[in-house]
Amino acid sequence: MLSMLLFTPVLAKAETDQPTGTRINLSATVEQSIANDEMLVQYRIQEKGGSADKLQQKVNRIAAKLEARLKSEKVKHKTTGRSLRPDWEKGVFNFQRWNASQSGQIVTRDLDSISNWLGDIEAMGVKLNNLSFRISSDKMRNIRDELRLQALKKLRAKAATLSRGVAAKSFRIIRIQTSAGQQPVYRERLMMTDSSMAKRISAPVVTAGESKSSLTVSGEIEVPFTDFPVP
Repeated sequence: MLSMLLFTPVLAKAETDQPTGTRINLSATVEQSIANDEMLVQYRIQEKGGSADKLQQKVNRIAAKLEARLKSEKVKHKTTGRSLRPDWEKGVFNFQRWNASQSGQIVTRDLDSISNWLGDIEAMGVKLNNLSFRISSDKMRNIRDELRLQALKKLRAKAATLSRGVAAKSFRIIRIQTSAGQQPVYRERLMMTDSSMAKRISAPVVTAGESKSSLTVSGEIEVPFTDFPVP
């Protein structure tokens, strides 16, 4: 009696999982180009010299100027790292010379004002490691909701076509799963070697460009068994 109680639910589930018709795997992908609405800047402040204290003070002064300049702008700014280490020369550390650096990140959606402050911070001695544009998370969330509906509609249309191909009058969706991806169409990388070069360069002109967002819906459908005549 105990063994029957243990195995009955398993057998019932196995019977439920048995297909009542022909099962078909399929997928549908939709893609859309979207204007980027957010910029990400990764930067570093780096100084080299013989006095570790003076180097750190110089890095601190530049960092303070940077913070003061960005206060009036609609940006999110944070420090991502800071280090002080001896120079590496010919495979050994030179403890007579030091390398002080601080890195950070700036994110903004106020794209019209980028050129106003980007040239200013370069002139201070801030070196840009990378500048890139992307779609903000809020905008991407709304776009993916739209893409999901489009992909599901496309999947149903494909399922209907396959069902007609096997002479089925209806189909059931057994399983559905989605996966999304984003591919930047435009990316700009800027490298500055020193602050003197930055002072000679006029305010930069940047273009946000577009990114491509795609979403794939895959799943499994079941259509009633059909007996086809053999010619």
